[in-house]
Amino acid sequence: MYASQMVFIVAQVLLLTNWIAGVGMVVPFLLLYFMRVGIEEKMMLTQFGEKYEAYMARTGRVLPRLGK
Repeated sequence: MYASQMVFIVAQVLLLTNWIAGVGMVVPFLLLYFMRVGIEEKMMLTQFGEKYEAYMARTGRVLPRLGK
C-alpha cells in the first residue's frame, strides 16, 4: 500500500509543471509514513505476535526482498 502511494507521489512530482507543489507532496507523505508505520507494526505485533514477526523476517517493509 505504501509503495503504491510512493509511486503515485513520484509520478505527480514528475507530471506537475510546478516543482514546488510536486515536492510539497513528498514531505508530508514521508512524515506521515515514518510516524505511522511504527505504530502499525507495533499494533500488528500485539495482535499476531510470532506469526507477524516471521512475516516481517521474510518480507520487506515497503519493497519485497529479493534473493531469499
